[in-house]
Amino acid sequence: PASITEDEKDAYVERVIFLLGMTDIADCLIGEPESGEGISLEERKRLTIGVELVSKPKILFLDEPTSGLDAQASFKIVQFLRRLAGEGQTILCTIHQPSAMLFEQFDRLLLLVRGGHTVYFGDIGDDAQTLIQYFERNGAPKCPPSANPAEYILDVVGAKGATSVDWAQSWADSPERHGVVAEIDRINQLKQTHGADQGDADDTRIYAHGHVYQIKMVTRRMFTMYWRNIEYNLTRLALQIVCALIVGFTYFNLSDGTADLQNKVMAIFQCAVLSILVINQVQPEFLRQRQYYGRETSTNQYGWRAFAFAIIFTEWPFAIVANTVFFVCFYWTVGLNSGSDRMGYFYLLYIVLGLFSLSLGQAIAAFSPNDIVAAMLDPIFTAMTTLFCGVTISYRQMPKFWRSWMYWLSPYHYYVEGVITNDLHGSRVQCHSKELYVFEPPANTTCSDYAGEWVKHASGYLNNPDASAGCQFCPFSVGDEFYHSLDWNFSHRWRNFGILMGFLAFNIAFTTLMIKVYKVNKR
Repeated sequence: PASITEDEKDAYVERVIFLLGMTDIADCLIGEPESGEGISLEERKRLTIGVELVSKPKILFLDEPTSGLDAQASFKIVQFLRRLAGEGQTILCTIHQPSAMLFEQFDRLLLLVRGGHTVYFGDIGDDAQTLIQYFERNGAPKCPPSANPAEYILDVVGAKGATSVDWAQSWADSPERHGVVAEIDRINQLKQTHGADQGDADDTRIYAHGHVYQIKMVTRRMFTMYWRNIEYNLTRLALQIVCALIVGFTYFNLSDGTADLQNKVMAIFQCAVLSILVINQVQPEFLRQRQYYGRETSTNQYGWRAFAFAIIFTEWPFAIVANTVFFVCFYWTVGLNSGSDRMGYFYLLYIVLGLFSLSLGQAIAAFSPNDIVAAMLDPIFTAMTTLFCGVTISYRQMPKFWRSWMYWLSPYHYYVEGVITNDLHGSRVQCHSKELYVFEPPANTTCSDYAGEWVKHASGYLNNPDASAGCQFCPFSVGDEFYHSLDWNFSHRWRNFGILMGFLAFNIAFTTLMIKVYKVNKR
């Protein structure tokens, strides 16, 4: 609880590590069981118990702590539990068919038969003599000296076959049971006489600490986990570098010609498409962390707010670094607008796009029960939004049904419009010779006399206005004329930034809601 100082907490943790017998590996990483690296399975069992011990439980419940372990590892676990009991920790443990060495470590036994009926509850005694004498006294055959008491009792009560004695009824009629009931009545009477222990404020709280402290600690741990996940981070960084260089050199050093106007649109559109790769990267890690959260929140270690904040915002610094590297490798390679304000806007909007893609991947994963379902849902969202963003098919050419709503719901529409208008606004277009439209004016008429008035009201310019033959016309004079044909506008760029931020905020809110629902379902 918050009332305990940090020094006291640290000292208690060291004490628990000592009781676990893990002081020599206290600084080791746990590792992954699939890889065979890290601590052993038996040490993992002890560590799992230690995680529960640090909350100082009044009663420690353990469900088959020796399952999956060999005899030596099982004995180490039970010896450890024996040490805990010697330190005053009450332990309630289920165990099936223990060996004689394990069985003698326990103090008391609650023995159940089919149907959940009690057939014994009390002390085991030295060498299980108290337990054995009870059953022999009530009609069981003598226990051989070399027999395992646990196996003997299971045979007696009919766990492995039929029995002639109704042991549940024998227990109900026994003086041992009456003694247990009398002890319970005495304890209840003491509580009524002296008043029930109401506990302090710390005991009545669901969590040991408030939300702010939970967020701080869970975020710190999550950031440490991501920092150590070198493979995950390097894969993301390498993917950004490779994709940036491939797209950059595919559209290398674009000029101001009309063909390269369209090439700039496609290069920037490819940035949007490649950002979808982030979705596939973040989902397995999100689902893995959610699995840990489900285990830890079941014991109220922390709440859904702490996990939601940590899993969402821990990714951001790594994503911003990766997107920055992409920007550096891509922007100057393609030869986009070199103005500082234009570069700044592109960088800012691409960072937001990267965070949006990351949050979309997490939102889909938060809605999905596993990574297979998430992978099936990804194309539904990404294909529709990229198809109707205004690049593969322009706004005017879209069927009215899609144009009326899907175009406006596509976040990539706002990214592409913002970046394209930002790059082309005010830039002069210089048509190459192959891009010029050539026509012949009437005799004794210059190109300007023949088409000059029309050009004033249309986009483009005459390349040789004083010529009297072979008039050359370029369809665009400035970049604005090109993107106006796509129904885009430079004045929308900050509007587009705000809308993309809105999509990002929606994904964050949806992911948080799904995490809260997951918490409720786990309960």
